[in-house]
Amino acid sequence: MSNHIETTERIVLCFDRDSTVSVNGHPEKRAVPIGWIQWWAHCTDIPVWATGNQHLKSEAEIPGLAEAESLWEEYLCNGEYEYENSEFENHIKPRRRDGLRLVQDVYEETFPDEDFRFVAVDDADVSDLSDEGPWNHYFPWDFVTAVESDEAEVEQPPSDAFRNEGVPFNSTDEPDFEIQEQTVTEIKEELRTPISSDR
Repeated sequence: MSNHIETTERIVLCFDRDSTVSVNGHPEKRAVPIGWIQWWAHCTDIPVWATGNQHLKSEAEIPGLAEAESLWEEYLCNGEYEYENSEFENHIKPRRRDGLRLVQDVYEETFPDEDFRFVAVDDADVSDLSDEGPWNHYFPWDFVTAVESDEAEVEQPPSDAFRNEGVPFNSTDEPDFEIQEQTVTEIKEELRTPISSDR
């Protein structure tokens, strides 16, 4: 009997990388196989985001914080996103919670009539985000167990869908989204357009 969590909310997956995903997993605990992330991103309609170390964008070919910022500023025409982290200017990327809040804000602003459940898989505890909105936090080892036992919000990918071991390190500021365009494209299409629009 499956214990898979049924929900009417749309699921959005957000992954940290270091000590979380198999390309750089925790030395003593289970990591989320990179192949799982690729399968959800490329073989389902689940939006998948890299919200920690941005090397995961090129490794799994998924969007990250730069893409979320671009959607917020250029397509939603909201101007520069205001991070709660006052020290942001001194960091290469926003702190964990700020990046996750950005993804949530992009979806809620783009699809105001839809309900979402945001899932953060991170080796750092960000469970306090559930006080602010529809967030579920999993430590990576707990997420793997929940997926395998059908107790997570998403189904377990087939074992042969994608490679599950580490992938060659290949960082780029412009990852190839040829395979997985739907996450960013869906938002752009919902907003029906470019910056030149009167929206």
